[in-house]
Amino acid sequence: MPIESSNQRQDRRLRLGMVGGGPGGFIGAVHRIAARLDDRYELVAAALSSDAERSLSGAKELHIPRAYSQF
Repeated sequence: MPIESSNQRQDRRLRLGMVGGGPGGFIGAVHRIAARLDDRYELVAAALSSDAERSLSGAKELHIPRAYSQF
């Protein structure tokens, strides 16, 4: 297995998960925009709502690959 240099680690994006803050909610959009400003993150998982259907459809709308129906 190759050893990563510190430059390779710095170039890699941070993988994030989000609980709450689905489409239509103000603070979730603010957090997604703020995290995107320096383009060093990738939102890869989310449980966006306490309502299972809204959580899954919200993740699909936001192109989040791993969607969860409950926290």
